[in-house]
Amino acid sequence: MKDFKWKWQDTLIVIFGGLALGYALINYSKLPAQLPSHFSITGEVNSYWPKGSIIALGAFMGLVFPIAMQFIRRIDPKRENYSKFENAYKMIRLAVGVLFDAVLVLSVAKGLDEHFAAGKIAILAIGVLFIALGNYMPQIKDNYFTGIRTPWTLASPEVWRKTHRFSGYMWTIGGLLIVLGAFMPKNLSISLIVTALLIATIIPYVYSWLIARQMKV
Repeated sequence: MKDFKWKWQDTLIVIFGGLALGYALINYSKLPAQLPSHFSITGEVNSYWPKGSIIALGAFMGLVFPIAMQFIRRIDPKRENYSKFENAYKMIRLAVGVLFDAVLVLSVAKGLDEHFAAGKIAILAIGVLFIALGNYMPQIKDNYFTGIRTPWTLASPEVWRKTHRFSGYMWTIGGLLIVLGAFMPKNLSISLIVTALLIATIIPYVYSWLIARQMKV
């Protein structure tokens, strides 16, 4: 517990999580038995869960999990490095919480009004998350729970540093493409989102391998 210091990000996690849960519970009796549990890349609902399960999971992921992340790091073999990116880690936890709060609210709103464009807004929220994470990516030091964890980044702090500095740009670009895709026609939206995911996942992985080879790690 000694490494846990309550900050304003934790307060916002509780406030936003509480508001999302409150919105769901206030409208519980008005909701259908099943709520959207997953949106496709085009923003369409492609699976449903019982409303109780959706609300419970949303509350856990938006409220409990971001707070628990502060304690989970204690079992990381590289836990001493977290103090080197404390602010970035707190902002990442806040971003994760806000994303799942938004998903819960959107799922409930979709249940209340089937014509509500929840999927498109969810895509937009994911794009904003990518941009936020991209801005904090260069600050993340090597660890086993957060960041671009490849065999080469985990083997070398220098490969980690270079990969995350590069990945920050890639995630920001990917996020911008996802945000743009949320407003585009279906076919163009799919192309932009797929391109964004490739930029944010495959390219950093390959880059870390290339840097490792260059440095003979």
